[in-house]
Amino acid sequence: MYIPDMSEASRTQVFASPNLVEAFAERVPQWPNQVAILGDGGNGRSFTYAELLQAVSRLSAGLRDPAFAAVESVAILSENRPEWPLAYLAVLAAGKTVVPIDSYLKPLEILYVLNHSGAKLAFVSGRFEEELSQLAPSVLIYSLESDSRQTWRSLFRDESNGDSGKTERPAVVIYTSGTTGNPRGVLLSHRNLLSNLEGIQAALSFGQSDRFLSVLPLHHAFEATCGFLTPLMAGATIVYARSFRSKEILQDIATNRITLMCGVPLLYDKMYHAMRRGINAAPRHRRWLFRFLYVVSSVGWKAGFRWGKPLFAKVRQKAGLGTIRMLVSGGAAIPPEIARFFNLLGIDFIQGYGMTECSPVISVNRPSDITFASVGPPLPNVEVKIDQPDDTGVGEIMVRGGCVTSGYRANPAKTAELLRDGWLHTGDIGCIRDRHLYITGRSKNVIVSAAGKNIYPEEIEEKLLESPYILETVVFGRKKEGRQGEEVRAIIVPDLEQFRAEYDLVTADSDPDLLKRVIGEAVETVNGQMAEFKRISSYIVQVQELEKTSTKKVKRYVYNRSDADGSPAGGGVV
Repeated sequence: MYIPDMSEASRTQVFASPNLVEAFAERVPQWPNQVAILGDGGNGRSFTYAELLQAVSRLSAGLRDPAFAAVESVAILSENRPEWPLAYLAVLAAGKTVVPIDSYLKPLEILYVLNHSGAKLAFVSGRFEEELSQLAPSVLIYSLESDSRQTWRSLFRDESNGDSGKTERPAVVIYTSGTTGNPRGVLLSHRNLLSNLEGIQAALSFGQSDRFLSVLPLHHAFEATCGFLTPLMAGATIVYARSFRSKEILQDIATNRITLMCGVPLLYDKMYHAMRRGINAAPRHRRWLFRFLYVVSSVGWKAGFRWGKPLFAKVRQKAGLGTIRMLVSGGAAIPPEIARFFNLLGIDFIQGYGMTECSPVISVNRPSDITFASVGPPLPNVEVKIDQPDDTGVGEIMVRGGCVTSGYRANPAKTAELLRDGWLHTGDIGCIRDRHLYITGRSKNVIVSAAGKNIYPEEIEEKLLESPYILETVVFGRKKEGRQGEEVRAIIVPDLEQFRAEYDLVTADSDPDLLKRVIGEAVETVNGQMAEFKRISSYIVQVQELEKTSTKKVKRYVYNRSDADGSPAGGGVV
């Protein structure tokens, strides 16, 4: 079991109020004129902390009108914009429950969330107004656009001192995308969220001088807690990115002098490969200088020195990351080499681990204690233990603490599976070494060999992604026809930008034999590094990117359940 760092644990009790909005309001007088949120990459609507609190108070006063007495849950369906967090806080201030909805969901999926959550009112961006009014005519719809017929501004009233301390209702219900069946509504209370914010603030340092770039969708627990609530409680400024395109993100970082950003592995993987291509395309003397300084930085890192900060200041500046001090990665595992690369270049690249049911952060690397392959020590107010570990210490990760959900809305059976004997069962497999938590894989993704050995696909994917020629991959098991156990298969997406830079290969059709040969060599290299029972027996190469969720996580279940056969030795291009 993890033993908390007591120096961190002593810093966790920082919120006197049991209510999220009241805790925010108590902090606003410290930074009333500081810009809190900025839209459209820094060019859109902005609110200072004082303006944001005033708008929250006025909107919540409208939501307290007796006409909305029967409205207990309020949905938000919108892309990231300043009005989104404003609506979120106002709903909480009115003593109601927020239901964030993924803007990428299909109409029937949106309807399911509305019906299951009991949301009778919804704040939506302009592009959803007409669709939602036809889809759910019984739901009161207020547009986040100022020029709409039914604008949310029509709800604004004089500020009220009404009771916002209704913490008996859930603060938020977040619907997670399931691999089968309907999504589950995770109930998170004010206490859950405040506990997680306390743990994060004790583990990581944020302040008024920080500027966050919000890239991931706000309906997701990772961004809502880490990219919205965390910076607001610290007096930082949040800038909403224009898009998920790497080029525009880098422009937004430079224009707004961003210091912090939360992202998923896909985003950082693209940034890593783009920087690597730039380095490889540089004149020979510069390539050699970079490699020499990289080795020096690596030696310094092992000795406890962060020499990368001064050594690579110009490299970071040229890459558009000159003002960045910390990058946080979550949502999925990231290859250790990428974490190593950014850290040795002088950026605190922090990998963490969490799940919506834990509000969501469970563990995170500390800037002073980064281990590239780990997801860091658990937060100081979170208990973690490994259930039924094997002889290597690997078993299911279990969690206990104030951030843990009370369960799923209207789903006692799944709640009973999740919460047992006071512990939350994550379904993730891992171990704890030197206080750091390591994720081995997901229990339901485990491939079982003919000899009964467990094979974790994430381990193989991590090895494959070390190749500069592989952009993304998914590994899964397939039953052997007429034989016991499963064999390891993979779907591999090549990095055509890398092929273009090195071989002038513009499209996969230009030279499919080259593509097949290079990817085949990468697979052979990985197979040579692993025990025989873990080796990839067949694979296919596809140029289309893997199917993903709105938070850019691979929909692994799509491939796990696929009947497509992998190609034997050498693979094939489809």
